[in-house]
Amino acid sequence: MAKNGNIHPTRIFKTPQELLNAWQEYKKDVDEEASKWSKVQYVGRDGERVTDNPPMPYDLDGFFAWYLNKYGQYIHQYLKQPESYGDDFLSTVTHIKAERDNNIKTGVLTGHFNASMGNRIVGLADKQETSTTANVKLLNINPLGDVETNDSTS
Repeated sequence: MAKNGNIHPTRIFKTPQELLNAWQEYKKDVDEEASKWSKVQYVGRDGERVTDNPPMPYDLDGFFAWYLNKYGQYIHQYLKQPESYGDDFLSTVTHIKAERDNNIKTGVLTGHFNASMGNRIVGLADKQETSTTANVKLLNINPLGDVETNDSTS
């Protein structure tokens, strides 16, 4: 058992604030990465060069990969099973997921992100309703009514 009680000695984040700080750092790096995808436009009479960085989505898979690449540790267990780390971590993970969902929903609503992919990322069903109408005509034919009867008793 660790000196400070029930915290496992190999735990990556000792407090929920450390996890939240990592998330904030990830978001900052993602926002800086937007410059790789910038649109270049030439505007005005003199053709002044203007770059426009697109908004970037915050994604949990991206967060996991970013942390592994930067710090060499896997952190998916914190977000996949937050209840096993206590109520404080559960609250922090809920906040992270809500912030991620808000980012993606806003990007979809403003037309910056693909709606279908955004719905899948945040776990919403991408349902499409299709309805089919068919006109069926029923013929009023009695197949036994046209048959001649051979009654040998007459």
